[in-house]
Amino acid sequence: MTILHRYQNPAYTGSNRCVPCTITNVAIAALGSLAVAAVAPPLGAVAFLGALLTIYLRGYLVPGTPAFTRRYFPDWLLAVFDKVDPTPSSVDVEETLVAAGVLHDEAADLVLDPRFATAWAERMADIDTERDGLSDADADRLDAVELAALTDLDADALDIQRYGDAVVANLDAERIGRWESRAAFVADVAAARELDDWVPRWRSIPLAARSELLGALRLFLERCPACDAALTLDHEVVRSCCRDRDVIAMSCSGCGSRLLEADFDVSVLEGEADAMASPVETH
Repeated sequence: MTILHRYQNPAYTGSNRCVPCTITNVAIAALGSLAVAAVAPPLGAVAFLGALLTIYLRGYLVPGTPAFTRRYFPDWLLAVFDKVDPTPSSVDVEETLVAAGVLHDEAADLVLDPRFATAWAERMADIDTERDGLSDADADRLDAVELAALTDLDADALDIQRYGDAVVANLDAERIGRWESRAAFVADVAAARELDDWVPRWRSIPLAARSELLGALRLFLERCPACDAALTLDHEVVRSCCRDRDVIAMSCSGCGSRLLEADFDVSVLEGEADAMASPVETH
């Protein structure tokens, strides 16, 4: 499986695999293999296995799959594949961070505790200092060791890889985490170090819940962990494999690192705009 993993196309496999495209390609592979099997049964079986291997490694069999899936699949059908209930979190993010003193509820708004903000920034700077002068491979290995220590996983089984700006953590060739950029990864590692001292029984919280807490904290960053430039929060339309998604994205104004990307219901903005535009009746 490790050898096969090297030949996978990360843009269309793993967490980036498009379910509608995969189902479409498997169906095409099955029909094509049945046609071959009608003439030569053994060749049909070989063709089908070869097609499945191609789909597993590359994400699709037929060139242009994302384009025709986007064109011919109705929105209601694509939406069916989005309605997968995520693993429920065992913690309330806001309640946990406020109770630990990491966040403060002030004037109907949440603010980061100044002491935590300072310690978090220092830890992010320490991580960069630890990796100064290291090659990418050595830095990734150090990241794997540190991630293992923070998550109580086996460091030898962890592997950190980079795909463009994104950072991916694999455990025994299975993807267990993905960050939009190395800056986002550094922010989470540094925050996890600090939260170990602030949140009671931090290590006993399930990994999925810890990841949710760390992701939420990134919303309170003001400076980029990579270059210390200001961060901006914008609404964007992101084109995925076969559809468009409205997201809220936090990016660095200096180096361009993406710190956070989350799905966003644009109808909320449209509703607020309609409400502001509507005349107010007085009696």
